[in-house]
Formats: sequence, structure tokens, C-alpha cells
Amino acid sequence: MAVRTVGLIVLAVGLAAPAYADSTDDAFIANLSTSGMNYGAPQRAIQVAKTVVCGTLSNDPNTSTVDLNAKVTNATNWPPLSAAYFTGAAIQAYCPQYGSLAPPTVPTVAPPPPSKQPVEPASNGTTAATQSSPASRSRRCSPAM
Repeated sequence: MAVRTVGLIVLAVGLAAPAYADSTDDAFIANLSTSGMNYGAPQRAIQVAKTVVCGTLSNDPNTSTVDLNAKVTNATNWPPLSAAYFTGAAIQAYCPQYGSLAPPTVPTVAPPPPSKQPVEPASNGTTAATQSSPASRSRRCSPAM
């Protein structure tokens, strides 16, 4: 009897659906976690991302961002800002073909400053300072009173 019970337990554990996530799911949940939003159960967030966000876009690729965020808000009761972030993260992770709807990424490195245009000398080889009028030169050279 004990052997049969142990066998049934082993069989039940072996047949149980494995609860694991793939690397895309892991990256998506990590993204949400680092954002600080309270997304609830990870499997529920993954389901909403795949069905509400990507499912909606699959059915109608012209769905507006406003409508998509409203669907996420209605499905989750999250505030609009969280729904908007979630929507962008879901598109990035699960349906990047609709990536034009995802929020733009912020560059991590500032672009280099624009290069300064070189000052070209005057055609006769003198600079603009030496071409100024005698009156302006005398004002620059005269002592202050």
C-alpha cells in the first residue's frame, strides 16, 4: 500500500505542468521589475502581454496607442502610466514587429557636441580683428578712464 501511494505521488508530480518561463518571459519580467511597477503575478503579466497587447495588434495592427493602453488598463486596473509602460515592454518582448508603437528608448550616452566651424582667414591673409576700423582699434587700446 505504501509503495502504491509513493508511486501515485511520483506520478502526480511528474505529470504536473511545469511552471517555468522562457528567456523572453524572464527578460520581460525583469524589465517590469526594474521599472518599479507592481505588475502582480508574473504569469498573469505574461498572459496580458501576449493576449491583450500582441493579440490586439495581431487582429488590428492599426490599433492606436491610446486604445491599446485603455485595453491594458481595463484588463488589469493599472494606472494609465503603468499600462503605457507595460504596453511598450510587451511589444518589445513579444511582438516587436509592431515596434513603432513602443516608446522610444533614451540614449545612455550623450551625443558628442557639434563640432565648431573653423574660422577662415580673410582673403588677404589678415584676420577680422586687424581689418577693423582705426576708431575701433583705438577704443580697444585706450586706457579706461
